[in-house]
Amino acid sequence: MQTISSVQNPLIKTVTSLHRKKNRKETGLFIIEGLKGTEDAIKYGLEIVYIFLGLALKEKAGVFPQGITYLADEKVLKKISTTDTPCEVLTVAKQPEWGLKDVMKDENPLIVVLENIKDPGNLGTIIRTAKAAGISGIILAGDSVDIFNPKTVRATAANLWKIPVIYFENKDILRQELLKYKDFQFIATVVSGENTKNYFEVDYKIPSILLFGSEAEGISGELAAQSDINVKIPMSSEVESLNLSISAGIVFYEALLQRKFRHC
Repeated sequence: MQTISSVQNPLIKTVTSLHRKKNRKETGLFIIEGLKGTEDAIKYGLEIVYIFLGLALKEKAGVFPQGITYLADEKVLKKISTTDTPCEVLTVAKQPEWGLKDVMKDENPLIVVLENIKDPGNLGTIIRTAKAAGISGIILAGDSVDIFNPKTVRATAANLWKIPVIYFENKDILRQELLKYKDFQFIATVVSGENTKNYFEVDYKIPSILLFGSEAEGISGELAAQSDINVKIPMSSEVESLNLSISAGIVFYEALLQRKFRHC
């Protein structure tokens, strides 16, 4: 097994270039950092391109695919890593490709639309929570962060490739396109406003689209106009708002409660 000790190695330059969105988009590759993520990606069947192991894991090298696995010394791992303290394993994999039909695969879909999400950690946490709560898929509308941003990948805790996440460019026609598949109800989360229900007063047991806006500005007028029901999360008057990933998780688990554990 080859050991790489130079940060000038062409392969290392290729991996380092994946720190940038432009290069991830051009190559269709992304970085997975950590042993758990690597093992899970292999088990799941994700197409792995390269694996770099720290020298401390040399004796375990035989359990990884041969021909694409390299040993890397500390300075090389630090170069290709996106964190201050590099993991002992870094993997390069092909980006999973999803389409709208993948998001619609469930008989009774519960789909999340995220608009203009800017924080990669928030997005990763929402993806992880969505998978845990049985969400069918996620649609990113507007100007949202790259799902293969390394911080997003880490925050998903090896769940990025387990739930379909797609981009939808023209959010103005989102409703009409989704209604071609099912007779969905569209539920928008808002901070306040008229004709707004508490999130737990809605029936999530039927095919539903959950609409969430950006961390700073909330849901846009274009997307809000496509909603059938507006919901809010009641909170203390001394608190202006909740973190987006927390808000999403609260609504996800109300839907899970109704769909899986409440039968009345």
